[in-house]
This record gives sequence, C-alpha cells and structure tokens, in this order.
Amino acid sequence: MDRFIGLAGIVIILGVAYLLSHNRKAINDRVVGMGLLLQVLLAVFILKTGVGKAIFGWLGMAVTKVLSFSDEGAKFVFGILADNVKLGSYLGPENGFIFFFKIIPTIIFVACLVNIFYHIGLMQWIVEVLAKGLNYVMKVSGAEALSNISSAFVGQVEAQIMIKPYLRGMTMSELMASMTGSFACIAGGVMATYILFGVKAEYLIAASIMAAPGALAIAKIMWPETEESETQGVVKLKVGKQHSNIVDAISAGCSDGLKVGLNVLAMLVGFLALIALINYILGAAGGLAGHPEFGLNSILGGLFSGFAFVMGVPWHEASQAGALMGTKLVANEFVAYLQLKPIIEGHLLSEKTLAILSFALCGFANFGSVGIQIGGISALEPSRRADLAKLGFRALIAGTLASYMSATLAGLLF
Repeated sequence: MDRFIGLAGIVIILGVAYLLSHNRKAINDRVVGMGLLLQVLLAVFILKTGVGKAIFGWLGMAVTKVLSFSDEGAKFVFGILADNVKLGSYLGPENGFIFFFKIIPTIIFVACLVNIFYHIGLMQWIVEVLAKGLNYVMKVSGAEALSNISSAFVGQVEAQIMIKPYLRGMTMSELMASMTGSFACIAGGVMATYILFGVKAEYLIAASIMAAPGALAIAKIMWPETEESETQGVVKLKVGKQHSNIVDAISAGCSDGLKVGLNVLAMLVGFLALIALINYILGAAGGLAGHPEFGLNSILGGLFSGFAFVMGVPWHEASQAGALMGTKLVANEFVAYLQLKPIIEGHLLSEKTLAILSFALCGFANFGSVGIQIGGISALEPSRRADLAKLGFRALIAGTLASYMSATLAGLLF
C-alpha cells in the first residue's frame, strides 16, 4: 500500500505541473523524461545501494566534521556560551543550545570556505563539470544547466551571477528553469545550519543534488521551450576572480557570512513573533468555539496534510508534517527546520516521516523568495524584470513540486 501511495504521489505532482503548464503541446517528453529518470536514478543510488549509502554517509560525516571546526572560533570569542555541552551542564541540556552563538559562527565559517574555493577555482570547476554532465544527459541549454547546478552550492541570487552574461538573451523557458532550480535548492551556508538542527547531512546533500534534474523536469513541463536558445550545447562559466588574493577572499567571506547570519537572525525574530501573534489571535477566536488549541498549524496542517500523505507520510502524522510544509512555504524553510528541531530531538515523528520532511523542506521556495529572486536577478539584468515578475509565482510552485518529488522518492525508497 505504501508503494502505491508513493507512486500515486508522483503522478499527482506531475499532474499538477501539467495542469499548470503554459503550453502543454510544446512539452518535450525526452527532456522531462530524462530529468525524472536522472532524479530517480540518483535517489536509488543514494538511498538504496550500498555504495551510494557509503558515499553519502561519508559525505555527511565529513561535512559535519568540517562544520565542527567553527566551534573553535566561536568558543574563543564567546567562551562557554558557544559550548552547548558545558552550558547545558549548568542550565540543563534543553538550554545548552543558544542560536546566536552556534549558528552565526557556522555561517561565517562556511562563507569563508566557499570564498576560498571560488578564489582557487575549485568551485567553478565542480559546477562546470556537473553542468556539462547535466547538459549532455538532458540536452538542456548551457545557461540553465549552469544555473541549476550552481543552485546546489550557493544562494538563489548568487547562482544567477554565474550566468549573468547570458541573462539578457535567455529564453522564457530558460529563465523559468533557472528560477525553479534556485527555489528547489538551498545554499551551503544555510545547509550547515540545518545540520546543527539535527537534520541528517546526507539527506540535505542528496536533496540538493536530486533537485537539479527534478527542477529542470518540472520547469520544462510548466514552461516548455518554444524559442531558440543562445547557449544550447554551450557550457562555459564566465566568472572571474572577485578578490586580489586568498587573504582578501577569506576576509570578504567572513564579512559576507556575518551579513547573512544577521539577516537570518532578524528574519527569525520577525517571523516567529508574527507566527506567535497569529496563533494568539486564532487561539482566542477558537476558544470562543471551544477549541483554544486552534492555530496556524491547524490551518496549514489541514491544507498540506494531503500532500504529505501522498508523499509517503503515515496519515496519523500527516497533519503535523503538513503544518511544517505549509510553514516553509508561507514563512521560509529556516523557520520550518527550526520547528522540526525539537521534533527530531524528541523522536516525535517516525524516521520515515523525518526523512521525507528533510527532503520536502529543502529549498528556498517561499513567498518571500519570489521578491528576492525578482529583485536580485533584475539587478543583474534590468531588462528582464517584467519577465521575472511574470514567472515568479509559477517558478515558486515548480520549485515546491520539485522538492516534493524528491521527498516522495525518498519515501518510496525508505
């Protein structure tokens, strides 16, 4: 029965994409089919084969180990406040984790590492090699292949910087694919944060890798290519060095990481306070009808529980899972993963549901990100602002569906 539900989930996700297609007659079956096949093969390799499990298990441990080095800098600056073990021995284990003193240093450290990799050319090489592979298998254009692969490593706007020279001449379908890829993936810096929340690193790495072909497949259903691409068969990065030397790259990375970290903190304070206010109002209204427990989670859980169920979440857990999925879309993935943290620590949901949610929440697809992408990409190429605005919410839906597809495959193979 579980297998049947998962297969039905895949059909429903593809059906939603098809119903929302801009031009159903123009859908290229080969491009879509190869994208979905690649996503399935990646899922099977990562989640079912001994080699895949070993590789991604090792990657997960390696990433976690590298991230742990940020603690050394944090402890030097903040002392015991950055040591959750020692702090927990005084205040209790549940109070040992102080968000500011653990998350900000991690984001700064990851931003620093990414800048080093860019300066020495390692990141560009990895992105270009993977993009060439994606271009060869799916026969998509160079620009959209580069953008989608970049999205698995950097932020949603930073990924578009990789293809800045091509933005003016990109087709509407290419723009749609690039935006969808950015909505379906998360950046390395924030991925590090979710690992600290208790989400398995191998799930997050797998989700970002699987999202690239999945996002392209869904995007090509919802906005098929009907124009001539300028970069068909061309995969070449045109990103020069941004820093004078490696010390400059490290310094800039630390500054960028601090900006991102402070932005994350401000966003969390605002969103969590707003959610608390909404829950208070809804609870007061529900109390009049004898249901004081009524809140935003009740509404979002009801709206998204059906999606959670067809993705493989057991029905008795679907409402709670759906609430997190809805929070991710309405607020953002950071708030959703933060709400998932105590659930992981308390073992309040099954391992299968936690695996599905790890994939489903992995992506920048939320209402606020629509504005970020339109504003950020149009700053790179102002002539495309109207096109970006036209595609924004359609790409948001496509990115969400791509993440749900990865989550459904994870549920099928769990």
